[in-house]
Amino acid sequence: MIARRVLLLAVLMTAACASAWGQVTVAITGLPPIGVAATQPSAAVTLSGPSPVATTGTLTLAFTPAGGGTQAFDAKFASGSPYTAGFSIAARSTQALFGTAPSIPVMIGTVAGTITITTSIQSSTLTPPAPFVMTVNPTVPVITSVIPCAITLSGFSISVTGRSTPRNMTSALFHFTLPTNTQPPTLDVTVPLTAAFAGWYSNSNSNAFGSTFKMTVQFSFTGPPGTTVPFVAVTGSLTNSIGTSNPPVEGQSSLATCP
Repeated sequence: MIARRVLLLAVLMTAACASAWGQVTVAITGLPPIGVAATQPSAAVTLSGPSPVATTGTLTLAFTPAGGGTQAFDAKFASGSPYTAGFSIAARSTQALFGTAPSIPVMIGTVAGTITITTSIQSSTLTPPAPFVMTVNPTVPVITSVIPCAITLSGFSISVTGRSTPRNMTSALFHFTLPTNTQPPTLDVTVPLTAAFAGWYSNSNSNAFGSTFKMTVQFSFTGPPGTTVPFVAVTGSLTNSIGTSNPPVEGQSSLATCP
């Protein structure tokens, strides 16, 4: 009778332990639900309690552009395979490891869309979490540089680099400050860009660059003999389907070769 009672107690204890282990949940943590273009947050896999087993798993990343189609590598893991990241979970651990690191950076590209990360786990003891979805919203253009360049006696160019997450552009506004005693003292020039950017973004060669771009706008001018610099300073702003970049970006003070 004693032996049977001990056996029954052991069975009850095993059932209780199994129930406790079954309460452990797995989650993807560290990532914001709204992603910011051109940033690099880190993804971690965490458990609500100690893992009952040692196991391995994989994160799989997919990116869907808001405008349709696909953009090669516009969102990817920062190390290893661009779209998959393997991890391990030690028994009784509450944190997965990517190699020896507790997390793996996710490189958010420059295109509006949705990043979806799904989790698979080797052991059936742990249940993978629901897919994690991170939205990259379309935003106004971002200008990284405005460079006056290629200035001659009859013309000049302005090179502008930046990004536009919805992958479109409608216009550019250049505000020139003219030399002292010039009337008027300033000049605003608007350049239509819809067709030019539609052509670029529809070209498959642009896919590798996400929404980043480098454009050169050419200007002609007529000035006194020997005039080589028709303006004192220039700022630039861009407008896409979402709105206008802010604040305007000032052109560098020294002239340069067009990049």
